[in-house]
Amino acid sequence: MLKKVSELLHPSLLTNGSQQREIVARFQALPKLRLSKEKVKKEAAILIPLCLVDDRINLLYTLRSSKLRSHRGQVSFPGGMKDARDDSYESCAVREFEEETGLPNQSVVVWGRGNTIIPVFGPSITPIVGHIVGFAPNQLRPSTEEVAKVFTVPVELFASVENRRHTQYRTNYTMPVFVNGAETVWGITAIITHLFLTALLPGY
Repeated sequence: MLKKVSELLHPSLLTNGSQQREIVARFQALPKLRLSKEKVKKEAAILIPLCLVDDRINLLYTLRSSKLRSHRGQVSFPGGMKDARDDSYESCAVREFEEETGLPNQSVVVWGRGNTIIPVFGPSITPIVGHIVGFAPNQLRPSTEEVAKVFTVPVELFASVENRRHTQYRTNYTMPVFVNGAETVWGITAIITHLFLTALLPGY
């Protein structure tokens, strides 16, 4: 019998290394997603940050600034392009997390990585899972150049079926959309959210 969502999302998850490894193993076991046959020319990494807010496990997202050239005004996970400063996808994701949120990289405990996603356009995206130790919203110092705001959403909100939608495209495929949080989550961020929730909450 599947565990209840409340059991799977108990705050102790953020200190349970064994449970975290199981979640990452399920994340890595999901089918690989390649939406383009073009050769990958650039690589990016994002952090899927979990945190405690009022003793509830939340996901942290950013709303991209209107000043950016691409994907302005869209919801995303903290992250960006991998460059010479980064010796791994993990270091890239954590560096970008610090730059975008203003929270120190030392506050991030990395659990592991998921499969690299090849989207229709743009760089490949490698999702890194981790949690924020001692998260406090008043300590956020978002980059004004990159981020319009940083917000959190309780995981059980997006795990609830009434907050999930699907967008149908003429090319005969659907994409998830998550609603009723602080912002609507769609596009590649919604896909990554869906994949992670599949690993975090088996049977969700």
